[in-house]
Amino acid sequence: MADHLPPEALQPWLEAAAAQLGVDPAAVPIDTILDMTGVVARSVARPAAPLTAYLLGLAVGRTSSGADDAAALVEAVNTIEGLAAGWDSSPGDL
Repeated sequence: MADHLPPEALQPWLEAAAAQLGVDPAAVPIDTILDMTGVVARSVARPAAPLTAYLLGLAVGRTSSGADDAAALVEAVNTIEGLAAGWDSSPGDL
């Protein structure tokens, strides 16, 4: 299993998983998601990254539809990255 793949290497997985879930793979900005989860992993904790990605999907799914998905995603990512950047990851925080 390769842990450090370039984002474009994830395209086949994205296409296969998206097809199974009925999602347009073109609507999934790999770089944006990976960047956001990287910020969360470094600023909060590694296990917080997949949890936050899931929360991001829920938030975007609830607040957008169609053409507004990209704008909702950018807004949600900016919110999460701002929260993570100021996070005090003291042991009691998680």
